[in-house]
Amino acid sequence: MSISEISENSWQGILKVQADAYADILQEEIDVLKSKWKASPETCFVFQGPDNEILGYLLAHPWNSDEPPKLFEALLHKPAGDILYLHDLAVRRKARGFGVGKQLSSTLIEIAKLKKFERILLVAVQGAEGYWFKVGFREVHNIFLGPSYGINAKLMSFDAQGY
Repeated sequence: MSISEISENSWQGILKVQADAYADILQEEIDVLKSKWKASPETCFVFQGPDNEILGYLLAHPWNSDEPPKLFEALLHKPAGDILYLHDLAVRRKARGFGVGKQLSSTLIEIAKLKKFERILLVAVQGAEGYWFKVGFREVHNIFLGPSYGINAKLMSFDAQGY
């Protein structure tokens, strides 16, 4: 099992993970996902099982605002900033409980520290805030998330230079 940067050949597997992980909600188009990857390929990863099947992925890119980018919209330019925005981390159902998400998030935290990002931001959806709290993220209040994230979504932040 291994973590590697996303390549052009990864997308069929990534779409399978997305379909499996988000079966009950609207999924993002491949062009939207690829725009995040193209903005920062060095902060986008896949987790592959022993047979090279993609079991999970993580998409993150630089950002310059506490207000997160909108869901379902492609990035039209390469963003810059001292914030690393974790757009999505998804794991196939059959791989849950084996530390795939933890390994992907730990890899991102290491990269954020090496690249001197001040913080990592994400929006926790589908009740994932408990998981992110265990990883070290804290809820950020009084920031407008927009309707695309759904009603119980929570903005969360990780101090990448404070650990």
